[in-house]
Amino acid sequence: MNYELLSLLPIGFTAALTIPLAITDIREHRLPNKFTYLLFVVSLISLTAASLFLNSWGSFLVATIAGSLTFAVGALLAKVGAIGMGDIKLLTSLHMILGWHQPWLPVISLAIGLAAATVLGFIGILFGRVSAKSLIPLGPFLLVGFLVVSYVPVAEVTAGAWS
Repeated sequence: MNYELLSLLPIGFTAALTIPLAITDIREHRLPNKFTYLLFVVSLISLTAASLFLNSWGSFLVATIAGSLTFAVGALLAKVGAIGMGDIKLLTSLHMILGWHQPWLPVISLAIGLAAATVLGFIGILFGRVSAKSLIPLGPFLLVGFLVVSYVPVAEVTAGAWS
């Protein structure tokens, strides 16, 4: 068995949760704990197992650092109302998953998500659908950034699995 496939389980799980998370965030401006906590647990267990079987504790350390930094900075931003705690919990898992594969992937994922949210926000302002003070649901954009960047680890792992 190719144990590196264990590292892809949280990516698939995130993809499965994308629609319910996005719909809830768009409708209610919140990301339910039942999804964000479950994603964190599934990610932690999968990445721990992959690290154990592959003896890749360096990857696990990077994942832990990426998740911890994300949570720490996010908690500070949440205190001033710049971002919601649901977004922080989601980002913590997403960055942990991506960080296990490559340390730069969380940054690119976040940049894509925030850029997409910014562009859509500007378009909404231009067409009068939102104001400059409107809150937009960030979760769907963060998930888009994650899914786009997830191509890298999926391609790397599956290429190795089939060779």
